[in-house]
Amino acid sequence: MIKTVLLTGALFLTTANIYAQQTITPADTVNAVQRLFQKHRTGGWVWTTIGAAFAVRIASVAAASSATDGFASTTGGTIVGVGVFGGVPAGIGISKLTRFSKSKEEQVVALYNQSGILPPYVRKRLKTKHFHQQ
Repeated sequence: MIKTVLLTGALFLTTANIYAQQTITPADTVNAVQRLFQKHRTGGWVWTTIGAAFAVRIASVAAASSATDGFASTTGGTIVGVGVFGGVPAGIGISKLTRFSKSKEEQVVALYNQSGILPPYVRKRLKTKHFHQQ
């Protein structure tokens, strides 16, 4: 048991040293920002697609159902369903697509190249995984 703990600790310290010795260049930061924006744009498309699919499905089921099916649909219920299950995910997706658009990415990269400063919303989202090619 003690050997296992000591070996695990030694492995952790060795790994920590390897990561601590790596230096991050401005080019690495630009690549990491580009990866971050691309991942958020992809997520935006996924959220928007899911929201749109839910909205279409809810609307089509409501339009096709009748009171004889055993499923009675009201207009108000359909609007709430489309808004909650379709509109919320679509809104999240559109928000991501807006905040992490290609033009915003170009602005952030240009700002970083000129001044070495990243906006807070980018800086707080950059993680180690963005600096390493996956």
